[in-house]
Amino acid sequence: MKFEFLGTAAAEGYPGMFCTCANCRDARQKGGRSIRGRSQALVDDTVLIDFPADTCMRVLQGKLDLPSLRHCLITHQHCDHLYATDLEMRQVGYAKVDDDIPFTMYGTEVTGRPIREVIERFHLERDGRVRFQPVMPFVSFTIEDKYTVTPLPATHCEGAVIYLISDGEHTILYAHDTGWLNEETWNWLKERRPQLSFVTIDCTFGPRPWREGHMGLPDAAEMLEQLRSIGCVNENTVAYVNHFSHNCDADYDRLSAKAEPLGLLVSYDGCTVTL
Repeated sequence: MKFEFLGTAAAEGYPGMFCTCANCRDARQKGGRSIRGRSQALVDDTVLIDFPADTCMRVLQGKLDLPSLRHCLITHQHCDHLYATDLEMRQVGYAKVDDDIPFTMYGTEVTGRPIREVIERFHLERDGRVRFQPVMPFVSFTIEDKYTVTPLPATHCEGAVIYLISDGEHTILYAHDTGWLNEETWNWLKERRPQLSFVTIDCTFGPRPWREGHMGLPDAAEMLEQLRSIGCVNENTVAYVNHFSHNCDADYDRLSAKAEPLGLLVSYDGCTVTL
C-alpha cells in the first residue's frame, strides 16, 4: 500500500499567500520541504483524498495523473479541501475522457452540497462525467472491490469526517482536519480496534498545544498514545503529523526535532510512504 502526501499545509499555504511573518519569510528563504501546498493525499495512485484548488497545479507539474483517477474522498467542504468549481473542467467540451467511468466524489451530505450544485449546473452526472456518493459516519463502503473505507466523525465543522482506509492487509487512518476526537468515535475505535499500519494526525498548530477543531504536536502525540492504549497502534505503525499553519513554526527540520522523540514523523509535500 502506497500513501503520498501531495500537500501538507493549512488553508493559506506555507508560506501564507499574503503573509510576511517570520515563519513565512524563513520558509521562502529555505525552500525545499519548507514550502507546502494545501493538504491533499493519494492512496495507491487510485484513491485521492480531498480536492483543493492546488489540484490543478499538481496536474500541470506532473505530480498527479488526475485523468486516470476515478475516486476522491472529501473530508469536509472548506475551500482548501474542496474546490468544487474545478469539477466544471470535466464537462463535455472542456475534457475528452477515454472511458465512460465517472469521477466519483465521496462525502457526507453537508460536504456534498457544493459538489451537487456543480454537477447539476453542468449536467455532469447525466453526461457520465462526475457523480457524488454520499457517505455516513461509521458506515463502511468499498472502492474498486479492494478498499474498505470507513468515515469517522471529525471535531471540526458540520459534516466533517476523517477516514479509515483498508486494503485487507494494511489500514491507514487519515485524521485531518480534526481536533480531539469525540467520545463516540473513541468508543467505536476501542470496540473495533482496527490495526493501523499508518496514521497521519492533524498538527495545524505546529509545536503548540491545541485541541479545538485542529491540534498541535502535544495533542497529536497524545492521540497516538491513546490509539496505542486501545490496541490500534503497535511498534510497527508508521505515524506522521500533517496539515500545518504558518501561524506556528512548522519548519520541517525544527519540527522534526520535536516530533521524532514522540514517535511522530513530519510530512512534507511529495513525501511517500510504502507499507
